[in-house]
Amino acid sequence: MVRSWRRRAGRAPPPAWANGILIPGPSIQAATSIRMYANTKKGWNYSGRKLVVLQVMEPKGETKVDGVRMAMGALDCPVCYEPLEPPIFQCGVGHLICKLCYARLEKCPLCTRTAFERCYGMERVVESVEVPCCFANNGCTKKIAYFNKKRHEKACRHGPCFCPEPGCGFTGPAVALANHVATRHKWPSIKFKYFEQFNLPLQPGPRVLRAPDGNVFLMNLTPAEPLGHTVSLVCIQPEATDSRFGCSMVFSCFTGHHQISTLDAVRSSSLSDGMPKDFFCVVPKARGTDISLRTTIDNELVYDDESYDEDEDEEEDDSDDA
Repeated sequence: MVRSWRRRAGRAPPPAWANGILIPGPSIQAATSIRMYANTKKGWNYSGRKLVVLQVMEPKGETKVDGVRMAMGALDCPVCYEPLEPPIFQCGVGHLICKLCYARLEKCPLCTRTAFERCYGMERVVESVEVPCCFANNGCTKKIAYFNKKRHEKACRHGPCFCPEPGCGFTGPAVALANHVATRHKWPSIKFKYFEQFNLPLQPGPRVLRAPDGNVFLMNLTPAEPLGHTVSLVCIQPEATDSRFGCSMVFSCFTGHHQISTLDAVRSSSLSDGMPKDFFCVVPKARGTDISLRTTIDNELVYDDESYDEDEDEEEDDSDDA
């Protein structure tokens, strides 16, 4: 259907329509298909489609409104019902589909149209809709884009973790769990700093390791006859996709013995399946009881983009001067 606009004296031209969605003012910068209108003596009439590039300034500020109700299903793909996230595609009628459905479908499942194009207006909408984490009551203060909600909550450090002691049904965030096992089950609790070596006695059983940034680790020493003791280490938090921690352990069990064991990626665990069953180190059996496990835990150093760019610029300037 062709839109036709009749102009009366003093009225401005009609607004631009991008892919069937009204552009609410100068707020996007994208290449998109725009319905063009021509100013004729009879008014503003549709004059065809043309690929243009919108070069407009971003708004100086954001407008946030609390208490707005919205049917979140409107932001889901009508085919797979997963949240829409960029890139988003639409058919000629305006039916939206996600990038995964676009890759496997040859035509629109709702109207059988075969031509799809990017819907930049809807992409801006889904990027601007933020929702709270479902673990807000546990202390998470982050606001996440709706399409990232599931991914965030799967690895949120405020998600539920489980006490691995048999018969105990306690669940809570990692910090609360650490306090629980220390007070209720009398687990040793040790504070440490990243990249600084600290000593642990060779004693069977679990212990809690607390980092300055609030991360909590569980180290468990288990007798393994006739070898000695196995050492396991996990970061207590819901299952994260990537590990940000590593560990090294140095010890000597007898004269002439010196061993270094390393764990490149400390996995995360909510302890829903109990104590960790895997281990990264075996401490040989020794007669003495004064063996010390010199332990170092490191975390991944992350630099923000701005400082990284500045460093790159400085290096480029130095090379130019040379």
